[in-house]
Amino acid sequence: MDMSHGYDERPTDELIRLYEKAAAEHSQANRRGDFKAGNPAADRVAAIYRVIRSRGLDHQRMLLPLLLSSDKGVRGWAAAHALEFEPRQGEAVLSELVKLEGLEGFSAKMTLKAWREGSLRFP
Repeated sequence: MDMSHGYDERPTDELIRLYEKAAAEHSQANRRGDFKAGNPAADRVAAIYRVIRSRGLDHQRMLLPLLLSSDKGVRGWAAAHALEFEPRQGEAVLSELVKLEGLEGFSAKMTLKAWREGSLRFP
């Protein structure tokens, strides 16, 4: 099954908007406990990131403004991916998210743990 949704043909600025939208959908679904709805959104985030990553560092850095998103889930996704290309910024945001109660804090904690152990893999 083709999961690309035509992402390869889209400009990076559009991909950043789609990434942000999918990350927000994922976090909202998870906050509702609707993991069935959250999983396809997470798959879209990963698919979009693969395309952005394939375009190189300058394109990956276009995700950095999302580290300032008002949505904790968007910040968490962007910070996790930023570990690959701007690790200090990614770690700083995840370290702040760890302080939160709930899924975002737990997810940030587990992401940092895997990163520090060297077991975090990017799709």
